[in-house]
Amino acid sequence: MSFIATYKILFGINLYHHYFLDDGSIAFDTNASLKEVQLNKYNFGDFCEIVPSEETQEIFKGNKLVFKTTPSGFTMYAKAEETAPNSGTYKPFVNLPQTTVFNFLIYVKDSLFENYSTVNSKPSIPYYFSNKKPVSEGVSFKYIDLETTTLPIENFSINQTSYDEIAKNLSTKEKVGLFGIISLEMAGDDTIPFDGNPRNILNANGTIPDFPKNFKLQLKNRSTIWNYRDASTNTLLHSTDPTTLPLAKNGIIGYSFNGQERPSAFPSRLIFEKDGGGNIIKTISEIFINQ
Repeated sequence: MSFIATYKILFGINLYHHYFLDDGSIAFDTNASLKEVQLNKYNFGDFCEIVPSEETQEIFKGNKLVFKTTPSGFTMYAKAEETAPNSGTYKPFVNLPQTTVFNFLIYVKDSLFENYSTVNSKPSIPYYFSNKKPVSEGVSFKYIDLETTTLPIENFSINQTSYDEIAKNLSTKEKVGLFGIISLEMAGDDTIPFDGNPRNILNANGTIPDFPKNFKLQLKNRSTIWNYRDASTNTLLHSTDPTTLPLAKNGIIGYSFNGQERPSAFPSRLIFEKDGGGNIIKTISEIFINQ
């Protein structure tokens, strides 16, 4: 009797950013065909990196597990074997207890990230994306998105008590500049009551699901007031204020004044207007044109 061993997908993670993926003012996920086109020229590594934590890398060693990055995120594979010849049902070649947790750390590496994003590159408490709620979190806790769900990235905040407990498993170096943590347990919580979707990595009997979970993180692009200035005199020629327009790397965001089509804003030049308390009240992109 022989058992066939191969590598099977445990789960996948996609990290999307509207700034890089939108077609001008058209959201990349408006329809499946546009999404496919935009993803063909996308690489999340242009603005950030995702690495397994040191503790998770130790779990990988000797457990026949493979972490492989893709242009849109990463995929986890496990060496697997059929539970019986020709059964079509697989389990990890090396047993993974249901309580096994993989942690992946997200770091932003683009200095302009905050200019085109709606969140900071180094939040005071890193964002937390998980299929398991920390014990110190309340009913407002949000579980990691699947490919079929989308919540604002700001919804994945946790409290200081939760982070302090999580951070015990991170080295001092790992905590520096940390944007977010992806934490996935093989069993995870029962998230059917949350939104009707399960988020377990392995089945209850330890086998690999026929259709592995595909999780995602989705970042919004910043919208700003566009101020057009004379390139020679710095004179303000026109402002969209109070209307804001999105920043996008690809495509065209059409805007006209005085009967002429005007260029779009870039994230390299932003001005923040603040009130007396230091709170940002306006974010302005300056665009210099020749008259």
